[in-house]
Amino acid sequence: MKRLVVLASLLALSGCVYMQDTHVHRKGSEVSKEQVAQIEPGKTDKAWILKNLGTPDRLHADSGGLEVFEYISERTSRTESKFILLFSIESDRVVSRKVTRVIMRNGLVESISTSDA
Repeated sequence: MKRLVVLASLLALSGCVYMQDTHVHRKGSEVSKEQVAQIEPGKTDKAWILKNLGTPDRLHADSGGLEVFEYISERTSRTESKFILLFSIESDRVVSRKVTRVIMRNGLVESISTSDA
């Protein structure tokens, strides 16, 4: 009986010691609205895209001269919940995701689109 009271007391005290930390992380390449506004389909070339937007996060190409550059920006939230002396739980969640897709044919921009996923 005495052990049960001590165990219950310890569990009650440790349950009171709870901490939660949340951190937001950014990763990937974010393309601003101003950068998108500077791109002119049929005039802007691949060299300009690479110079001003950087290396794409994904690249698709085919033998017919079609290239698709994707710039992907993600914000993730990592939450860590700690119950002192017992355990901790970590969880990751995507808060926002933005994909800017530049489609080029033979080195010139054919179209550009941005979507929130």
